[in-house]
Amino acid sequence: MEATGVLAVGESATALAYIKARRGLSPRQVKVILLVCMSAIGIPVGAWASGSWSAAAMSVEFAIVGLGVGLLAVQRLAGPSLRKALAERGQAYEQSLTLRLTPEGLVYDLTDLTMTVRWPCVTDLYQTRKHWVFLVQSSAMVLPRRFFATPEAERDFIVEARSRMTDAARARSPDATRFVGG
Repeated sequence: MEATGVLAVGESATALAYIKARRGLSPRQVKVILLVCMSAIGIPVGAWASGSWSAAAMSVEFAIVGLGVGLLAVQRLAGPSLRKALAERGQAYEQSLTLRLTPEGLVYDLTDLTMTVRWPCVTDLYQTRKHWVFLVQSSAMVLPRRFFATPEAERDFIVEARSRMTDAARARSPDATRFVGG
């Protein structure tokens, strides 16, 4: 059984950010914590230094707006610069990916790179909004959910993958269990 489609550069990193959140903080939580800390520390320290609460609050508000504009600019510029850097190296921004389930393990075939992993090495299977992520010891294999033509095809694939995983891996994969209804 296999799933095939096109994977964009950076897509795996995006999927993994949400997986890291399950073991810590999501990207959104990190941003909220930074903004709260900027306000909770910046305003009292600014008020102490300047003697004015309103001046301190305005300074922190402007810093938060500046941070937001900076993050937006970085996000807008990163894509084109990454595409340009890849093109200069003769690499494509998008690559064909096939993830195959075999009796021996997972085969991750990404254009010029093929990885084969035995089933005992698969430790977890997570679902994000847009991806399935197979954790393989300390690495990950990302499978976009859009690769499946129908929800039934996706379910059949996950049922097959779960059936080949070890008991311990299935126990650490509640998303897959919920998804297949068992």
